[in-house]
Amino acid sequence: MRLFDVKGIGPRLVQAKPGLVVLGWGVSIANLALTGILLGIIIPHSAQYVPQAGVGLLGVTFYYGGMFGFSILAGWVLADISKAVLGFFVSYGVGLFLTFLALVGPGLASVIPESIAELSAMVFAFTALFPLAFLAGLVGAVLGASSSEA
Repeated sequence: MRLFDVKGIGPRLVQAKPGLVVLGWGVSIANLALTGILLGIIIPHSAQYVPQAGVGLLGVTFYYGGMFGFSILAGWVLADISKAVLGFFVSYGVGLFLTFLALVGPGLASVIPESIAELSAMVFAFTALFPLAFLAGLVGAVLGASSSEA
């Protein structure tokens, strides 16, 4: 194989498409979750501790709408309900892992005690991603895949 074999890239990308879609979907889920956590959109009682953090219903709607929209798009690209549902669970695991890893980072760098970082990362990650975001993502994946099959 030559170094600049451009025509050979296309068939390999077609085979790798589901894996790349699932990976991008997982990174997007982690991005939404971290944005929601860091802006105080989906942290329970954040307005009680930080009065400026009260973003209201619009921020929460954008968060769950983003989860739903990413899932519809990924399901539409995968174009098969079984691939979309399996891809959703895998991407959700990737997103949960990346979210946890980003939130536990200060503990790993010894900025804060590691046990506190781990506990707060688990609480924040699972609060951000379960149960409403899970349902929005799963329904979006099934709707996206079913709309592309027709």
